[in-house]
Amino acid sequence: MWSVTVRLGERSYPVYVAPGLISGVGSLIAERLPSASGCAVVTSENIWGLHGGALANSLEAAGFKADIVLVPDGEEAKSWGETARLIGELLDRGFDRRSTLIAFGGGAVGDLAGFAAAIYLRGIDLVQVPTTLLAQVDSAIGGKAAVNHPMGKNLIGAFKQPGLVVSDPELLASLPGRELRSGLSEVVKYGVIADPELFRKVEEKGDALQDAEPGALTEVVRRCATIKAGYVEQDERDLEGIRAALNYGHTLGHAVETLSAPWMRHGEAVAIGMGFAGRVSVGLGLMKEGELERQRDLLASLGLETGIPDLKLVEILDAIKRDKKVEGGSVRFVLPTGIGTAPVIRPIDETLIVRELGREGVG
Repeated sequence: MWSVTVRLGERSYPVYVAPGLISGVGSLIAERLPSASGCAVVTSENIWGLHGGALANSLEAAGFKADIVLVPDGEEAKSWGETARLIGELLDRGFDRRSTLIAFGGGAVGDLAGFAAAIYLRGIDLVQVPTTLLAQVDSAIGGKAAVNHPMGKNLIGAFKQPGLVVSDPELLASLPGRELRSGLSEVVKYGVIADPELFRKVEEKGDALQDAEPGALTEVVRRCATIKAGYVEQDERDLEGIRAALNYGHTLGHAVETLSAPWMRHGEAVAIGMGFAGRVSVGLGLMKEGELERQRDLLASLGLETGIPDLKLVEILDAIKRDKKVEGGSVRFVLPTGIGTAPVIRPIDETLIVRELGREGVG
């Protein structure tokens, strides 16, 4: 079975990626977390209706009862109120410190469950079983878990590494096209900052990926998981500036996503953020225009826009300044230097941000 290990000493864990792997979740938990006394599955009604039977059968075959806690779909799940409600459910049902929380859903469910696992009884085991492309290639790996605050995204959270991650690309066939495209935005991100071959494969196999062809998806999920593991190993808590490269497209992207809630998807906002950061990079002489065009063309072929929506300049600036990546009052941007080459991470003066936004028609 294919896997990559996120090497963090005693907290190292495997990321398994294989079609049909949903049927093996229970046995993998029993193998990796032998002291687990019970499992609470945090999921949405939609995901449980689509895939819950397979997960329940897998858990029961391994001797675990599938105890379900339903939460809202999408960003609505990432709130302090939902966190308190989830913890209340765990307390009411008697889950103890040997219990395991299973995040069964997309990135929002993974964030909520991860944060709850970090703080419930001072921490219990977590297993990530991501059901969206975005979560399989990115958010389920690395231990970042956070919920939102009215003033911005991911402002309340913790680092909580899972005991294991189990990704089944066959689950992605049930995704709406828009959700699949949102995940492909993060795949493009990896290609730009770290892997020219991955970028080329997405160019070549874009149609197969959008059609949720399992072989094509398995290939990119495995590659992205390997890249993400490498970044996390070098800079687990995002303090050395290495892991910060993964925030490419996220500075402006988070601002646009927050201001455009609830209709904009995370990956759509990241695509807009990558477009903006790329244009800034070209203006600073860090990236060639031709490579920016290649990024823009690939995103467009995947149905992802890079133009900034109709938002007010002052609102965008305020949202950017509240981003968790701001340090010492300076806004840090991840600026690409080419396709597959390491980006530059530097503070950008507000005057330059305003000028570039103005060129996009933002006023």
